[in-house]
Amino acid sequence: MSKAAIIGVMMFVMLSGNLVRADDCEIVNGSFEDDRRIDDITMEDPNGWDVSVQSEWFAGKVLKEGDERAWVTEGDFNLELFTTRYKTFDVNDMIKLSQQLDLTEVNDISFDIYLDTYPVTKKWNPVECTAVLLIDEDVVWESNSVGSDARGPYLDQVYDVNDKYRDGELHTLSLGMRVNVGVKVNTAYITYWDFVRCAFREYRDFPRGDINLDYLVDMNDMVVVAELWLEEVDPNAVSNLSGEGDLLGFGNINFMDFAFLAGDWEGGFTQVKSLADKWLGAVEPNDVDNLFHEDDVDPNGVIDFFDFAELAEILKDSG
Repeated sequence: MSKAAIIGVMMFVMLSGNLVRADDCEIVNGSFEDDRRIDDITMEDPNGWDVSVQSEWFAGKVLKEGDERAWVTEGDFNLELFTTRYKTFDVNDMIKLSQQLDLTEVNDISFDIYLDTYPVTKKWNPVECTAVLLIDEDVVWESNSVGSDARGPYLDQVYDVNDKYRDGELHTLSLGMRVNVGVKVNTAYITYWDFVRCAFREYRDFPRGDINLDYLVDMNDMVVVAELWLEEVDPNAVSNLSGEGDLLGFGNINFMDFAFLAGDWEGGFTQVKSLADKWLGAVEPNDVDNLFHEDDVDPNGVIDFFDFAELAEILKDSG
């Protein structure tokens, strides 16, 4: 194995620790709790949300529990979106509130929603109007599209996040209401949103060492560990395998974590764990884990990145 290849392995692992990672999914103001009253969200955005309106005949408010039209399921506030009566819309006109999220480790997005009309004698015609949840520009959930009346509560609605959005990139989550027809709409359609939240994957359902949550412990998990190298993470993060064994705080990804990963690796890579256990420790030059010793600088019996690189080459050749 060439020294250039060895240096390449070393640089990859060391530089990977400096990669910028997006924050985990954390919906800001998902229950619209705020210290101010928003009287017209087309003029001022609620905290954490950006408003997009495709017709001047949409409007909305953040309502406080006790207000005449409030529908609160969590906290003291909820969001109200509505159409103005006797106005003409274009097909697929929409109002939506959006924010960017990292959905990589999110299992689902859930929310409470209530559909209503004014006057109350009017039914919610799903042909005319629909409540929608979007990721980027894709509608991933919409209210009942069958029957003559879609009014009523939709509690604990759940969207199971598609794997294509679990890519480490930021995606735009939007709560919206869409008019489906290009006619004069004589009914005021009202949508109440509340308690929008993310549910993270249950790590206990995945094999220990399965950092990327694909039910396998393999080289892809090593890549994730390398990306987090020496970064501080949440002590409960799935990547923090060593837990209480960390020497300097529970939230540092280091070779303690790598050792646990190697120990759970499919295929029995026990030598990787043995090597990690001796990392940078002095051993006899003929130690079984001293794989690269011919050009070792004194002391010759130190397990270091040269040994790791040699082992990586062996694994590659044997795979």
